[in-house]
Amino acid sequence: MVRYMDLAHLLAETSALVREAAGVAVRERSRLSVEKKADGSLVTNADRATEEWLRPRLTALVPGSGVWGEEFGRDAQEGPTWIVDPVDGTSNFAFGSPLWGVSVGLVHGEEILLGVVALPDLGELYATAKGFGVERNGEPLPSIRPGEILPHELVSYSESIWHAYPGQRFPGKMRCSGAIVVDGTFVASGRFRGMIGMRERLYDFGPVVLMGQELGAEFRHADGRLISMETLLAGEPFRDAWILFPRESGFFLPRRSE
Repeated sequence: MVRYMDLAHLLAETSALVREAAGVAVRERSRLSVEKKADGSLVTNADRATEEWLRPRLTALVPGSGVWGEEFGRDAQEGPTWIVDPVDGTSNFAFGSPLWGVSVGLVHGEEILLGVVALPDLGELYATAKGFGVERNGEPLPSIRPGEILPHELVSYSESIWHAYPGQRFPGKMRCSGAIVVDGTFVASGRFRGMIGMRERLYDFGPVVLMGQELGAEFRHADGRLISMETLLAGEPFRDAWILFPRESGFFLPRRSE
């Protein structure tokens, strides 16, 4: 059982592991091998090696916990679950872009308790825990200003969102790094004003969502419905758009018909 009073210590230990795991990924890049998954996405030796390195070390931090990782699936257990994306932005990583990261979070019950994201090529480590705010390289980040998104401000979303919602207008200027954890930490740090996603699973975005929430952002379906953590924990991806936006942004999309 993870107690609230343990989170500060656990966050520090998790941050140290994620920093080391980022080093594993960087070392593996020197002998890079790239394959295609069945869904057409890329996977590298670094994705697999980093997750393999993390899994036993994370479960040792919280006895009775399991891991749900992108590359090796989900442990058959109940209780606290580590959500792991060992290299988010694999295509960026494979082609030498610095826009990739290592992402780890801890979920218990229907809550995301903590999250850590390392962006090794940018020299940044983001850490958050429920009720603790967000730090970047040990320095606290300010709250996200509520209110509308202005036309000149940057918002993360991809062309797939346009295609899914034809004819809809979106706020701000479109940006998309190709890595959810990069765009999510950019929201937390104020570089981006918000982000829109679709079809991701909890291990893709859990840590950066907690960061946004800790800084006052709103996480919901783009049509206004509340997010069901139970559905996400069951392994289902989002079927329609979700947003991590400033509170009181005034932005809504129509609900899509299935």
